[in-house]
Amino acid sequence: MYKRVLVANRGLIQAACVRAIKGLGAEAIALCEEGDFNQVGVREANRAFVISTEKKHSPYLDVEQVVKAAIECKADAVHPGYGFLASSAELNKKLSEQGIAFITSTGLTKGRSTGEEKKLLNEIAIKTGIAVLPHSAVFDDPAKLAEEAKNIGYPLMVKAAAAASGRCIREAKSAAELQTAINSVLNQCERFGYEKSLYLEKTLSQPHIISFPILRDKNGKYIIFPELEGSAQFRFRKFLVESPSPYLSKENRGKIMSMLPALVEELGIVGQANAEFFVSENDVYLLDVKENIQHFHGVTSLLTGVDILREQIRLHSGELLNLSEDSIRSEGAVVAVNVEAVDVYDHFSPSPGKIERMFLPYGEGVVVQSPFVSGDMISPNYESVLAKIMVYSGTREKAISSMESALSNFRVEGISTTIPFLRGVLKHSDFLNLKWTGMHLNSEGKMQEVLENISSSEEEEQAALIAALALSTDSNASTIMANAEHGGFLWAMFKGNRKRL
Repeated sequence: MYKRVLVANRGLIQAACVRAIKGLGAEAIALCEEGDFNQVGVREANRAFVISTEKKHSPYLDVEQVVKAAIECKADAVHPGYGFLASSAELNKKLSEQGIAFITSTGLTKGRSTGEEKKLLNEIAIKTGIAVLPHSAVFDDPAKLAEEAKNIGYPLMVKAAAAASGRCIREAKSAAELQTAINSVLNQCERFGYEKSLYLEKTLSQPHIISFPILRDKNGKYIIFPELEGSAQFRFRKFLVESPSPYLSKENRGKIMSMLPALVEELGIVGQANAEFFVSENDVYLLDVKENIQHFHGVTSLLTGVDILREQIRLHSGELLNLSEDSIRSEGAVVAVNVEAVDVYDHFSPSPGKIERMFLPYGEGVVVQSPFVSGDMISPNYESVLAKIMVYSGTREKAISSMESALSNFRVEGISTTIPFLRGVLKHSDFLNLKWTGMHLNSEGKMQEVLENISSSEEEEQAALIAALALSTDSNASTIMANAEHGGFLWAMFKGNRKRL
Protein backbone atom coordinates (compact mmCIF):
# COMPACT_ATOMS: atom_id res chain seq x y z
CA MET A 1 0.00 0.00 0.00
CA TYR A 2 1.15 3.55 -0.72
CA LYS A 3 2.57 5.42 2.27
CA ARG A 4 1.81 8.99 1.14
CA VAL A 5 -0.77 10.15 -1.43
CA LEU A 6 -1.30 13.67 -2.78
CA VAL A 7 -4.95 14.48 -3.64
CA ALA A 8 -4.91 16.84 -6.64
CA ASN A 9 -8.49 18.03 -6.53
CA ARG A 10 -10.94 20.01 -4.41
CA GLY A 11 -14.42 19.84 -2.90
CA LEU A 12 -16.38 16.65 -2.34
CA ILE A 13 -14.00 14.25 -4.09
CA GLN A 14 -11.00 15.67 -2.25
CA ALA A 15 -12.69 15.02 1.10
CA ALA A 16 -13.69 11.49 0.03
CA CYS A 17 -10.14 10.69 -1.17
CA VAL A 18 -8.57 12.02 2.02
CA ARG A 19 -10.82 9.82 4.15
CA ALA A 20 -10.18 6.74 2.00
CA ILE A 21 -6.41 7.23 2.08
CA LYS A 22 -6.32 7.76 5.83
CA GLY A 23 -8.62 4.77 6.27
CA LEU A 24 -5.99 2.63 4.53
CA GLY A 25 -3.36 3.81 6.99
CA ALA A 26 -1.55 6.12 4.56
CA GLU A 27 -0.77 9.82 4.84
CA ALA A 28 -3.13 12.09 2.88
CA ILE A 29 -1.85 15.42 1.54
CA ALA A 30 -4.42 17.88 0.19
CA LEU A 31 -3.45 20.10 -2.71
CA CYS A 32 -5.24 23.44 -2.49
CA GLU A 33 -5.21 27.04 -3.58
CA GLU A 34 -5.28 29.65 -0.85
CA GLY A 35 -9.02 30.26 -1.17
CA ASP A 36 -9.75 26.57 -0.53
CA PHE A 37 -7.67 26.28 2.62
CA ASN A 38 -10.73 25.94 4.83
CA GLN A 39 -12.45 23.16 2.87
CA VAL A 40 -13.31 19.93 4.65
CA GLY A 41 -10.84 17.79 2.68
CA VAL A 42 -8.00 20.17 3.52
CA ARG A 43 -8.97 20.30 7.19
CA GLU A 44 -9.10 16.50 7.43
CA ALA A 45 -5.86 15.83 5.54
CA ASN A 46 -2.65 15.09 7.40
CA ARG A 47 -1.23 18.21 5.78
CA ALA A 48 -1.91 20.62 2.95
CA PHE A 49 0.19 21.87 0.05
CA VAL A 50 -0.82 25.33 -1.17
CA ILE A 51 -0.35 26.07 -4.89
CA SER A 52 -0.24 29.41 -6.67
CA THR A 53 -3.01 30.90 -8.81
CA GLU A 54 -0.61 33.20 -10.68
CA LYS A 55 0.09 31.07 -13.76
CA LYS A 56 -3.36 29.62 -14.46
CA HIS A 57 -6.93 30.62 -13.73
CA SER A 58 -7.25 27.30 -11.91
CA PRO A 59 -4.07 25.87 -10.37
CA TYR A 60 -5.76 22.46 -10.28
CA LEU A 61 -5.17 22.39 -14.05
CA ASP A 62 -1.48 23.25 -13.77
CA VAL A 63 0.45 20.05 -14.53
CA GLU A 64 3.81 21.56 -13.57
CA GLN A 65 2.60 22.67 -10.16
CA VAL A 66 0.98 19.30 -9.40
CA VAL A 67 4.17 17.43 -10.30
CA LYS A 68 6.27 19.86 -8.28
CA ALA A 69 3.97 19.44 -5.27
CA ALA A 70 4.13 15.64 -5.52
CA ILE A 71 7.94 15.72 -5.61
CA GLU A 72 8.27 18.18 -2.73
CA CYS A 73 5.79 16.21 -0.61
CA LYS A 74 7.64 12.96 -1.42
CA ALA A 75 4.35 11.39 -2.44
CA ASP A 76 4.23 7.78 -3.64
CA ALA A 77 1.12 8.51 -5.67
CA VAL A 78 -1.24 11.24 -6.85
CA HIS A 79 -5.00 10.75 -6.77
CA PRO A 80 -6.63 13.08 -9.33
CA GLY A 81 -10.26 12.41 -8.37
CA TYR A 82 -12.56 13.27 -11.29
CA GLY A 83 -12.55 16.25 -13.64
CA PHE A 84 -9.58 18.64 -13.75
CA LEU A 85 -6.47 16.57 -14.60
CA ALA A 86 -7.98 13.13 -13.93
CA SER A 87 -7.67 12.13 -17.61
CA SER A 88 -4.44 14.01 -18.33
CA ALA A 89 -1.95 11.92 -20.30
CA GLU A 90 0.63 14.67 -19.75
CA LEU A 91 0.34 14.50 -15.95
CA ASN A 92 0.40 10.71 -16.05
CA LYS A 93 3.60 10.75 -18.11
CA LYS A 94 5.42 13.38 -16.02
CA LEU A 95 4.56 11.66 -12.74
CA SER A 96 5.72 8.34 -14.15
CA GLU A 97 9.07 9.91 -15.08
CA GLN A 98 9.48 10.82 -11.41
CA GLY A 99 8.53 7.33 -10.21
CA ILE A 100 5.20 8.58 -8.82
CA ALA A 101 2.02 6.58 -9.42
CA PHE A 102 -1.03 8.22 -10.99
CA ILE A 103 -4.11 6.58 -9.51
CA THR A 104 -6.18 5.82 -12.55
CA SER A 105 -6.48 2.52 -14.40
CA THR A 106 -3.55 1.65 -16.65
CA GLY A 107 -5.62 -0.07 -19.33
CA LEU A 108 -5.89 2.80 -21.83
CA THR A 109 -4.01 5.75 -20.41
CA LYS A 110 -0.50 4.33 -20.12
CA GLY A 111 1.72 6.26 -22.51
CA ARG A 112 -1.06 7.12 -24.95
CA SER A 113 -2.59 10.35 -26.14
CA THR A 114 -6.33 10.83 -25.78
CA GLY A 115 -6.83 10.20 -29.49
CA GLU A 116 -4.89 6.95 -29.28
CA GLU A 117 -6.92 5.90 -26.24
CA LYS A 118 -10.24 6.39 -28.03
CA LYS A 119 -9.03 4.54 -31.12
CA LEU A 120 -7.72 1.63 -29.04
CA LEU A 121 -10.95 1.36 -27.04
CA ASN A 122 -13.06 1.16 -30.19
CA GLU A 123 -10.76 -1.45 -31.68
CA ILE A 124 -10.88 -3.59 -28.54
CA ALA A 125 -14.67 -3.25 -28.29
CA ILE A 126 -15.18 -4.41 -31.86
CA LYS A 127 -12.68 -7.24 -31.35
CA THR A 128 -14.61 -8.48 -28.32
CA GLY A 129 -17.97 -8.29 -30.09
CA ILE A 130 -19.31 -5.06 -28.57
CA ALA A 131 -20.99 -2.59 -30.91
CA VAL A 132 -19.83 1.04 -30.93
CA LEU A 133 -21.64 4.05 -32.34
CA PRO A 134 -20.53 5.36 -35.75
CA HIS A 135 -17.73 7.82 -35.09
CA SER A 136 -14.86 9.73 -36.61
CA ALA A 137 -11.19 9.63 -35.81
CA VAL A 138 -9.83 12.18 -33.34
CA PHE A 139 -8.63 15.35 -35.09
CA ASP A 140 -6.48 18.24 -33.93
CA ASP A 141 -7.76 20.22 -36.92
CA PRO A 142 -11.52 20.86 -36.49
CA ALA A 143 -11.85 21.81 -40.16
CA LYS A 144 -11.74 18.08 -40.99
CA LEU A 145 -14.88 17.35 -38.98
CA ALA A 146 -17.36 18.72 -41.53
CA GLU A 147 -16.53 16.02 -44.08
CA GLU A 148 -16.62 13.31 -41.40
CA ALA A 149 -20.08 14.46 -40.32
CA LYS A 150 -21.48 13.65 -43.77
CA ASN A 151 -20.41 10.03 -43.38
CA ILE A 152 -21.72 9.64 -39.83
CA GLY A 153 -25.07 11.37 -40.24
CA TYR A 154 -27.10 13.55 -37.89
CA PRO A 155 -27.86 13.94 -35.04
CA LEU A 156 -24.35 13.63 -33.69
CA MET A 157 -22.17 14.80 -30.82
CA VAL A 158 -19.03 16.90 -31.03
CA LYS A 159 -16.73 15.72 -28.24
CA ALA A 160 -13.30 16.56 -26.88
CA ALA A 161 -11.33 13.35 -26.50
CA ALA A 162 -9.70 14.45 -23.24
CA ALA A 163 -12.81 15.81 -21.54
CA ALA A 164 -14.81 14.31 -18.69
CA SER A 165 -17.74 15.01 -16.35
CA GLY A 166 -20.06 16.04 -19.19
CA ARG A 167 -17.80 18.88 -20.31
CA CYS A 168 -16.83 19.74 -23.87
CA ILE A 169 -19.76 17.99 -25.52
CA ARG A 170 -22.34 19.56 -27.82
CA GLU A 171 -25.06 18.11 -29.99
CA ALA A 172 -25.46 19.04 -33.65
CA LYS A 173 -28.80 18.06 -35.12
CA SER A 174 -27.94 19.26 -38.63
CA ALA A 175 -25.06 20.54 -40.74
CA ALA A 176 -26.18 24.10 -39.97
CA GLU A 177 -25.50 23.50 -36.26
CA LEU A 178 -22.15 21.75 -36.63
CA GLN A 179 -19.80 24.74 -36.62
CA THR A 180 -21.57 26.32 -33.66
CA ALA A 181 -21.19 23.06 -31.74
CA ILE A 182 -17.49 22.81 -32.68
CA ASN A 183 -16.83 26.38 -31.55
CA SER A 184 -18.63 25.78 -28.28
CA VAL A 185 -16.56 22.66 -27.53
CA LEU A 186 -13.31 24.44 -28.40
CA ASN A 187 -14.23 27.30 -26.07
CA GLN A 188 -14.90 24.85 -23.26
CA CYS A 189 -11.59 23.11 -23.89
CA GLU A 190 -9.89 26.48 -23.50
CA ARG A 191 -11.79 27.21 -20.31
CA PHE A 192 -11.15 23.87 -18.64
CA GLY A 193 -7.63 23.32 -19.91
CA TYR A 194 -8.27 20.24 -22.07
CA GLU A 195 -6.46 19.32 -25.28
CA LYS A 196 -8.35 20.59 -28.34
CA SER A 197 -8.55 17.19 -30.02
CA LEU A 198 -12.12 16.60 -31.21
CA TYR A 199 -14.13 13.75 -32.69
CA LEU A 200 -17.70 13.14 -33.81
CA GLU A 201 -20.01 10.42 -32.57
CA LYS A 202 -23.49 9.43 -33.73
CA THR A 203 -26.16 9.79 -31.05
CA LEU A 204 -29.46 8.03 -30.48
CA SER A 205 -32.64 10.05 -30.13
CA GLN A 206 -33.84 8.45 -26.87
CA PRO A 207 -30.95 6.53 -25.25
CA HIS A 208 -30.57 5.27 -21.73
CA ILE A 209 -27.09 5.84 -20.30
CA ILE A 210 -26.03 2.91 -18.17
CA SER A 211 -22.63 2.17 -16.66
CA PHE A 212 -21.07 -0.83 -14.94
CA PRO A 213 -18.38 -0.29 -12.25
CA ILE A 214 -15.48 -2.73 -12.35
CA LEU A 215 -12.69 -3.63 -9.92
CA ARG A 216 -9.69 -5.67 -11.08
CA ASP A 217 -6.36 -6.51 -9.47
CA LYS A 218 -2.93 -7.00 -11.02
CA ASN A 219 -3.46 -10.76 -11.29
CA GLY A 220 -6.61 -10.41 -13.35
CA LYS A 221 -9.24 -11.15 -10.70
CA TYR A 222 -12.21 -8.83 -11.19
CA ILE A 223 -15.75 -8.04 -10.08
CA ILE A 224 -18.45 -6.35 -12.16
CA PHE A 225 -20.86 -4.46 -9.92
CA PRO A 226 -24.58 -3.73 -10.41
CA GLU A 227 -25.22 -1.09 -13.05
CA LEU A 228 -25.94 2.61 -12.56
CA GLU A 229 -28.66 4.37 -14.52
CA GLY A 230 -27.46 7.87 -15.39
CA SER A 231 -30.04 9.03 -17.94
CA ALA A 232 -31.13 12.00 -15.82
CA GLN A 233 -28.69 14.53 -17.29
CA PHE A 234 -28.58 18.24 -17.91
CA ARG A 235 -25.99 19.65 -20.29
CA PHE A 236 -24.51 16.14 -20.47
CA ARG A 237 -23.85 16.01 -16.73
CA LYS A 238 -25.57 13.46 -14.52
CA PHE A 239 -27.61 15.05 -11.75
CA LEU A 240 -29.53 11.93 -10.64
CA VAL A 241 -28.37 8.33 -10.63
CA GLU A 242 -30.12 5.09 -9.73
CA SER A 243 -28.83 1.60 -9.05
CA PRO A 244 -29.81 -0.89 -10.23
CA SER A 245 -31.27 0.50 -13.45
CA PRO A 246 -35.07 0.22 -13.50
CA TYR A 247 -35.01 0.48 -17.31
CA LEU A 248 -32.50 -2.23 -18.24
CA SER A 249 -34.20 -5.39 -19.47
CA LYS A 250 -33.06 -8.80 -18.28
CA GLU A 251 -32.04 -9.59 -21.86
CA ASN A 252 -29.87 -6.48 -22.30
CA ARG A 253 -28.33 -6.87 -18.85
CA GLY A 254 -27.37 -10.43 -19.74
CA LYS A 255 -25.97 -9.28 -23.09
CA ILE A 256 -23.73 -6.66 -21.47
CA MET A 257 -22.58 -8.96 -18.67
CA SER A 258 -21.56 -11.57 -21.23
CA MET A 259 -19.51 -8.96 -23.16
CA LEU A 260 -17.70 -7.28 -20.27
CA PRO A 261 -15.29 -10.06 -19.18
CA ALA A 262 -13.49 -10.08 -22.54
CA LEU A 263 -13.36 -6.26 -22.60
CA VAL A 264 -11.92 -6.12 -19.07
CA GLU A 265 -9.24 -8.65 -19.93
CA GLU A 266 -8.25 -6.96 -23.18
CA LEU A 267 -7.97 -3.56 -21.48
CA GLY A 268 -5.83 -4.92 -18.66
CA ILE A 269 -7.52 -2.70 -16.08
CA VAL A 270 -5.77 -2.45 -12.71
CA GLY A 271 -7.82 -0.70 -10.06
CA GLN A 272 -11.24 0.67 -10.95
CA ALA A 273 -13.06 1.55 -14.17
CA ASN A 274 -16.58 2.26 -15.42
CA ALA A 275 -17.86 0.85 -18.70
CA GLU A 276 -20.61 3.14 -20.02
CA PHE A 277 -23.22 2.12 -22.59
CA PHE A 278 -25.97 3.65 -24.72
CA VAL A 279 -28.94 1.30 -24.41
CA SER A 280 -32.18 1.35 -26.36
CA GLU A 281 -34.90 -1.27 -26.48
CA ASN A 282 -33.09 -3.37 -29.08
CA ASP A 283 -29.50 -2.08 -29.17
CA VAL A 284 -26.48 -1.82 -26.88
CA TYR A 285 -23.48 0.37 -27.77
CA LEU A 286 -20.29 0.93 -25.81
CA LEU A 287 -19.80 4.66 -25.19
CA ASP A 288 -16.64 4.78 -23.11
CA VAL A 289 -14.54 3.15 -20.45
CA LYS A 290 -13.72 5.74 -17.80
CA GLU A 291 -10.64 4.83 -15.84
CA ASN A 292 -10.81 7.42 -13.08
CA ILE A 293 -13.20 7.36 -10.13
CA GLN A 294 -16.66 8.67 -11.01
CA HIS A 295 -18.72 11.28 -9.19
CA PHE A 296 -21.43 8.81 -8.15
CA HIS A 297 -19.08 6.04 -6.99
CA GLY A 298 -20.77 6.25 -3.58
CA VAL A 299 -23.99 4.84 -5.07
CA THR A 300 -22.29 1.50 -5.67
CA SER A 301 -20.72 1.63 -2.21
CA LEU A 302 -24.10 2.24 -0.57
CA LEU A 303 -25.86 -0.48 -2.57
CA THR A 304 -23.20 -3.18 -2.16
CA GLY A 305 -21.34 -2.26 1.02
CA VAL A 306 -18.03 -2.11 -0.88
CA ASP A 307 -16.01 1.13 -0.60
CA ILE A 308 -15.17 1.54 -4.29
CA LEU A 309 -12.81 4.47 -3.76
CA ARG A 310 -10.80 2.70 -1.08
CA GLU A 311 -10.61 -0.44 -3.20
CA GLN A 312 -9.43 1.57 -6.21
CA ILE A 313 -6.49 2.98 -4.24
CA ARG A 314 -5.65 -0.35 -2.63
CA LEU A 315 -5.72 -2.36 -5.86
CA HIS A 316 -3.78 0.31 -7.77
CA SER A 317 -1.01 0.05 -5.19
CA GLY A 318 -0.61 -3.63 -6.09
CA GLU A 319 -2.70 -5.34 -3.43
CA LEU A 320 -5.05 -8.17 -4.38
CA LEU A 321 -8.82 -8.22 -4.69
CA ASN A 322 -10.19 -10.18 -1.74
CA LEU A 323 -13.88 -9.86 -2.63
CA SER A 324 -16.16 -12.22 -4.53
CA GLU A 325 -19.45 -11.49 -6.25
CA ASP A 326 -21.21 -13.72 -3.71
CA SER A 327 -19.98 -11.51 -0.85
CA ILE A 328 -21.43 -8.22 -2.07
CA ARG A 329 -24.96 -7.04 -1.36
CA SER A 330 -27.17 -6.47 -4.40
CA GLU A 331 -30.69 -6.19 -2.96
CA GLY A 332 -32.62 -2.97 -2.67
CA ALA A 333 -32.32 0.29 -4.57
CA VAL A 334 -30.32 3.50 -4.33
CA VAL A 335 -31.30 6.93 -5.67
CA ALA A 336 -28.71 9.71 -5.56
CA VAL A 337 -28.71 13.38 -6.56
CA ASN A 338 -26.30 16.29 -6.78
CA VAL A 339 -27.44 19.50 -5.12
CA GLU A 340 -25.63 22.31 -6.93
CA ALA A 341 -25.23 26.03 -6.30
CA VAL A 342 -27.25 26.99 -9.37
CA ASP A 343 -30.28 29.23 -9.92
CA VAL A 344 -32.74 27.01 -11.78
CA TYR A 345 -35.11 29.93 -12.42
CA ASP A 346 -32.43 32.01 -14.14
CA HIS A 347 -31.23 29.80 -17.00
CA PHE A 348 -29.36 27.55 -14.54
CA SER A 349 -26.79 30.26 -13.92
CA PRO A 350 -24.15 29.80 -11.18
CA SER A 351 -25.09 31.03 -7.70
CA PRO A 352 -21.84 31.72 -5.86
CA GLY A 353 -21.71 33.47 -2.50
CA LYS A 354 -21.81 32.82 1.20
CA ILE A 355 -23.82 29.97 2.67
CA GLU A 356 -25.53 31.88 5.44
CA ARG A 357 -27.03 28.77 6.96
CA MET A 358 -27.38 25.17 5.84
CA PHE A 359 -29.57 22.49 7.41
CA LEU A 360 -28.88 18.98 6.11
CA PRO A 361 -31.63 16.33 5.97
CA TYR A 362 -31.42 13.03 7.79
CA GLY A 363 -33.37 9.80 8.04
CA GLU A 364 -33.09 6.05 7.78
CA GLY A 365 -31.06 5.08 4.72
CA VAL A 366 -30.23 8.73 3.93
CA VAL A 367 -26.58 9.67 3.38
CA VAL A 368 -25.58 13.31 2.85
CA GLN A 369 -22.04 14.25 1.80
CA SER A 370 -20.91 17.86 1.58
CA PRO A 371 -17.55 19.66 1.71
CA PHE A 372 -19.29 22.80 2.99
CA VAL A 373 -20.73 24.06 6.27
CA SER A 374 -22.66 27.19 7.22
CA GLY A 375 -20.53 30.26 6.66
CA ASP A 376 -18.48 28.80 3.79
CA MET A 377 -18.15 30.60 0.45
CA ILE A 378 -19.15 29.05 -2.88
CA SER A 379 -16.47 30.09 -5.35
CA PRO A 380 -17.52 31.66 -8.67
CA ASN A 381 -14.54 29.98 -10.34
CA TYR A 382 -15.75 26.37 -10.11
CA GLU A 383 -18.85 24.31 -10.78
CA SER A 384 -19.77 23.75 -7.15
CA VAL A 385 -21.63 20.66 -6.05
CA LEU A 386 -23.00 21.78 -2.73
CA ALA A 387 -23.88 18.27 -1.57
CA LYS A 388 -24.59 14.75 -2.69
CA ILE A 389 -27.63 12.99 -1.24
CA MET A 390 -27.96 9.21 -1.50
CA VAL A 391 -30.89 7.14 -0.30
CA TYR A 392 -30.95 3.36 0.14
CA SER A 393 -34.23 1.48 0.54
CA GLY A 394 -35.83 -1.84 -0.25
CA THR A 395 -37.50 -0.70 -3.46
CA ARG A 396 -37.17 2.09 -6.02
CA GLU A 397 -40.51 3.55 -4.97
CA LYS A 398 -39.48 3.76 -1.32
CA ALA A 399 -36.09 5.25 -2.23
CA ILE A 400 -37.77 7.96 -4.35
CA SER A 401 -40.16 8.76 -1.51
CA SER A 402 -37.27 9.05 0.96
CA MET A 403 -35.38 11.28 -1.47
CA GLU A 404 -38.39 13.58 -1.85
CA SER A 405 -38.56 13.88 1.92
CA ALA A 406 -34.82 14.56 2.19
CA LEU A 407 -34.94 17.31 -0.44
CA SER A 408 -37.95 18.97 1.14
CA ASN A 409 -36.04 19.12 4.45
CA PHE A 410 -32.77 20.40 2.97
CA ARG A 411 -32.54 24.12 3.73
CA VAL A 412 -29.91 26.46 2.31
CA GLU A 413 -29.89 30.21 2.91
CA GLY A 414 -27.82 32.78 1.04
CA ILE A 415 -27.54 31.06 -2.35
CA SER A 416 -29.86 29.40 -4.86
CA THR A 417 -29.72 25.65 -5.42
CA THR A 418 -31.05 22.94 -7.73
CA ILE A 419 -33.34 21.55 -5.02
CA PRO A 420 -36.57 22.77 -6.71
CA PHE A 421 -35.47 21.27 -10.02
CA LEU A 422 -34.63 17.90 -8.42
CA ARG A 423 -37.98 17.79 -6.67
CA GLY A 424 -39.66 18.47 -10.00
CA VAL A 425 -37.86 15.57 -11.67
CA LEU A 426 -38.79 13.14 -8.87
CA LYS A 427 -42.47 14.04 -9.32
CA HIS A 428 -42.44 13.94 -13.13
CA SER A 429 -44.57 11.19 -14.63
CA ASP A 430 -41.92 10.24 -17.20
CA PHE A 431 -39.39 9.63 -14.43
CA LEU A 432 -41.83 7.67 -12.28
CA ASN A 433 -43.10 5.58 -15.23
CA LEU A 434 -39.63 4.67 -16.57
CA LYS A 435 -39.86 6.85 -19.69
CA TRP A 436 -37.02 9.23 -18.84
CA THR A 437 -34.10 9.09 -21.30
CA GLY A 438 -30.72 10.71 -21.75
CA MET A 439 -32.06 13.43 -24.07
CA HIS A 440 -35.11 14.34 -22.00
CA LEU A 441 -34.09 17.86 -21.02
CA ASN A 442 -33.13 19.11 -24.47
CA SER A 443 -36.21 21.29 -24.87
CA GLU A 444 -37.19 24.41 -22.95
CA GLY A 445 -40.76 23.12 -22.72
CA LYS A 446 -39.62 20.02 -20.87
CA MET A 447 -37.57 22.11 -18.46
CA GLN A 448 -40.61 24.27 -17.70
CA GLU A 449 -42.69 21.14 -17.19
CA VAL A 450 -40.19 19.84 -14.64
CA LEU A 451 -40.14 23.08 -12.65
CA GLU A 452 -43.93 23.24 -12.57
CA ASN A 453 -43.99 19.82 -10.90
CA ILE A 454 -42.76 21.30 -7.63
CA SER A 455 -45.89 23.38 -7.07
CA SER A 456 -48.80 22.33 -4.90
CA SER A 457 -51.76 24.23 -3.51
CA GLU A 458 -50.41 23.94 0.02
CA GLU A 459 -46.95 25.22 -0.97
CA GLU A 460 -48.44 28.11 -2.92
CA GLU A 461 -50.60 29.20 0.02
CA GLN A 462 -47.58 29.06 2.33
CA ALA A 463 -45.44 30.96 -0.17
CA ALA A 464 -48.03 33.69 -0.63
CA LEU A 465 -48.34 34.13 3.13
CA ILE A 466 -44.56 34.32 3.59
CA ALA A 467 -44.19 36.79 0.73
CA ALA A 468 -46.90 39.07 2.09
CA LEU A 469 -45.44 38.93 5.59
CA ALA A 470 -41.94 39.69 4.32
CA LEU A 471 -43.13 42.77 2.46
CA SER A 472 -45.03 44.13 5.43
CA THR A 473 -42.27 43.66 8.01
CA ASP A 474 -39.23 45.71 7.03
CA SER A 475 -37.08 44.68 9.98
CA ASN A 476 -37.52 40.96 9.36
CA ALA A 477 -38.00 40.97 5.60
CA SER A 478 -34.58 39.66 4.60
CA THR A 479 -34.70 36.83 7.13
CA ILE A 480 -38.22 35.79 6.15
CA MET A 481 -37.36 35.87 2.45
CA ALA A 482 -34.26 33.76 2.99
CA ASN A 483 -36.20 31.18 4.95
CA ALA A 484 -38.80 31.06 2.19
CA GLU A 485 -36.25 30.27 -0.55
CA HIS A 486 -37.77 26.82 -1.08
CA GLY A 487 -41.32 27.81 -0.21
CA GLY A 488 -42.87 26.78 -3.50
CA PHE A 489 -43.41 27.68 -7.13
CA LEU A 490 -45.50 30.80 -6.41
CA TRP A 491 -42.72 32.15 -4.22
CA ALA A 492 -40.23 31.54 -7.01
CA MET A 493 -42.41 33.53 -9.42
CA PHE A 494 -42.91 36.26 -6.84
CA LYS A 495 -39.16 36.63 -6.41
CA GLY A 496 -38.48 38.43 -9.66
CA ASN A 497 -40.68 36.45 -12.07
CA ARG A 498 -38.21 33.58 -11.92
CA LYS A 499 -40.45 31.05 -13.59
CA ARG A 500 -38.88 32.21 -16.84
CA LEU A 501 -36.14 29.92 -18.22
